[in-house]
Amino acid sequence: MMVFPKGVAKVLTIFRTVQVKLIITEASRAALIDQYSQRLRLQRKEWEQWQFQSKKLLTEAKKKSADTYALAQEKIAQEERRRKEKIDHLTYTLQQVENLPEGSEIDYQTVQSPVTIQEGDVWDEIMSGTEIMIKDGLVHEIRLQTKNGNKEKEE
Repeated sequence: MMVFPKGVAKVLTIFRTVQVKLIITEASRAALIDQYSQRLRLQRKEWEQWQFQSKKLLTEAKKKSADTYALAQEKIAQEERRRKEKIDHLTYTLQQVENLPEGSEIDYQTVQSPVTIQEGDVWDEIMSGTEIMIKDGLVHEIRLQTKNGNKEKEE
């Protein structure tokens, strides 16, 4: 344990998670639609490749033993479910983006931000809900959560 000498300020810099949100505009909607459409095309292409590979794997497993074949079937079914869920999720997300009204805010990503703490700071205030709002690729607003739970602009 580190002990601070008397008279030395007890200050520490830590990292907290900050939510980044997008404010939907026509331009950001078009970019998101393009991004999700590309991901969806890629997932569908990978699905087709997987279908071909899985048939090949099953043929090879069948030659080895019934147990190997059964295990291969199970693993392939799991992988197919996982891949199908990805495609379904991307399809759903794409539909949601297409229907979002302008001005809507959506979660985009999270980032880590350094924050300095010292003895006596209120932990929940330090760690609570800072948000960065992005509009058309620019930082539009930084919001800090206040004691009463409301969001306010950072000055």
